[in-house]
Amino acid sequence: MILAAPFITELHTPGWLERFAHRCQGRGVEIAALWINSDLGTMHEYIETRDAPRDRWKLSHWDEYASTLTEDPPPGVTATIDNRLGAAVSLADQTRATLRRLLN
Repeated sequence: MILAAPFITELHTPGWLERFAHRCQGRGVEIAALWINSDLGTMHEYIETRDAPRDRWKLSHWDEYASTLTEDPPPGVTATIDNRLGAAVSLADQTRATLRRLLN
């Protein structure tokens, strides 16, 4: 299963990922935390294109929203995927390679 969610606050809360991993392991579930690295231009373009009601505040207050983001992956991240415009390797190829590594 792949759970897609930002978890930005949680991942930067000390111990959260470790506690979450422990709970999952207790249920026989392995987890891998992937960090999707992006730049503000790419994020802005994606959010505009997505055109979701939940993003209206972000777009209207872009500088304020952007100030809450970080480029630094939190501790415990298994792999990083480069989602910036112009990344050397396509997002699809990076995702396939990462999944192959995780499933082996």
